[in-house]
This record gives sequence, C-alpha cells and structure tokens, in this order.
Amino acid sequence: MRIGGHGVAWTCRAAIVFAIVGVFGVWRNTAPGSLDGVEGPHNGWLVVIFGLIALVGVGALARGSWFGIVLVLGAAAVMIWTAVDAVVNDGSVLGGSSGWGVWLTVAASAVLAGAAVLAAVHRLRPGLDY
Repeated sequence: MRIGGHGVAWTCRAAIVFAIVGVFGVWRNTAPGSLDGVEGPHNGWLVVIFGLIALVGVGALARGSWFGIVLVLGAAAVMIWTAVDAVVNDGSVLGGSSGWGVWLTVAASAVLAGAAVLAAVHRLRPGLDY
C-alpha cells in the first residue's frame, strides 16, 4: 500500500465518519436501557468535535504535510482516549456492558491514528511501500 494521495484521504474520512456514527450508537448496555456516547457521563461530543478537527487536516496529511499529520494524529488520540475512558470507567459507575458504538468509535479512531502514523513514517522514509 502506498501512503499519500486520495487513498489515505478517503481512509481517514471514512474512519472519521465511522467514529462519529459510533458516538450515536450504544456505548453502555444496562438493565433498564442503553446509553449512547452523548448521554449520561459519556463525552462522545469530544469525538465529534475532534473528528471535525481531524477532517480539516486530512487533505494536508494526504499531501504529506507535518501539520496535517500532527493534527490528525492528535485528534485521533483524543478520540481514542475519550472512548477508552468510557469503556474503563462506565462498568464501575453504570454497570452493564460496553455497547457496539463505543467499540466502533475505538476501532475507527485507531484506524485514523494508524493512517497518521503511516503518513509520518512515509514522510520520514519516502522510499518505503507498505
């Protein structure tokens, strides 16, 4: 796989969309019902905000700009932290189990971070193909 161009841009955009979709999916299943990423103690709105911030840097990342790489990687880190924090802390506070939405958000945010890391590696070592 070659990093750069339209492929990495579409991968990042798709990951951002999936992460935001995950916010509105089930983050916590409890006996009386379920909560999404913006209900209760969840901070899913951070995923939405930082997903939009990452979207601003996707074009620059695809061109190999350090600005885009750092912006997307930083936003992805906040997105991952937000979702993982919900998984770790919700069990003791709310009980129940983690829902599909939080896991979709974690996975999509990890793909976004991975794309940024691969773009950085490609920027440092342009001759490498993956």
